[in-house]
Amino acid sequence: MRSVALMIIGASLLTAGCAGQSIDCITGTSSRDCAPGTIGHQQMVQERQSDDTVASIDDARCRSYASYGSPEYVDCRRRAANTRRPPQ
Repeated sequence: MRSVALMIIGASLLTAGCAGQSIDCITGTSSRDCAPGTIGHQQMVQERQSDDTVASIDDARCRSYASYGSPEYVDCRRRAANTRRPPQ
């Protein structure tokens, strides 16, 4: 029973690959150049929405401190971006 399920999954991945979709896009391990409807594309869309949400929050917070485009505003946005940057 388990081998049948594995064969079905393998066949569906191969079929998707033959249809012009990258296996990475189908399995969700890649988010670049994935066609709409694939897991990889869905992940890319969610990441963009998350980035847009964070940018909106940062913009609103920094505008409460200083006017848009002022040196204080730019410094606030820079500090916010640096706070989220992963350590290297």
